[in-house]
Amino acid sequence: MSQDYGNLQKHLNPNPVQRYLLRRFHRQVASLLKATGAERILDAGCGEGFVVSYLLQGNDGLIITGIDCNLEAIEIARQMVPGVLFDVGDLREMPYGDDSFDLVMCLEVLEHLPDPQRGLCELRRVTSAHCLVSVPHEPFFRATNFLRGKHVPAWGRDPEHLQHWTAKQFHRLVAQYFEIERFVYSFPWVIVLGHKC
Repeated sequence: MSQDYGNLQKHLNPNPVQRYLLRRFHRQVASLLKATGAERILDAGCGEGFVVSYLLQGNDGLIITGIDCNLEAIEIARQMVPGVLFDVGDLREMPYGDDSFDLVMCLEVLEHLPDPQRGLCELRRVTSAHCLVSVPHEPFFRATNFLRGKHVPAWGRDPEHLQHWTAKQFHRLVAQYFEIERFVYSFPWVIVLGHKC
């Protein structure tokens, strides 16, 4: 529940700087997605559906499916974005066939997994072409947490983040599973668009 509360808090926070950074992040994701021409999209780790809702604004041709392991988050997503299929499940063992989607997204999720490699393998399996992933850009993400008084005793390190990558480390990890097409900095995150090899 705490992760979902944190995700809700992140998206509903009235802080103007945080709202600006999220809007810029969403615009970057939408721009990268549009450049691929993908129509069948999976949001793996969709949470409450905030990104799905944003992407569907003015994009009626997209067919988006969301999956998340938290039933409460999925119930919120189903209310927030009616008409979209939201499934409960683990992104490391998804109930979809090989090559089911033109593009899979996994935004702000891999850092929560004890085995992100397994997640990336599964993302590669269910996409026919593209993968769009993002993680916090360390050590900058931790520094911004500390400066705004969040997780101060841990020097800004989020206790729910099991993985911590610099941009270079994350590039190397994703390159083991996808051919990197674009690597974008959207402070305090990095976004990678890859193509299935």
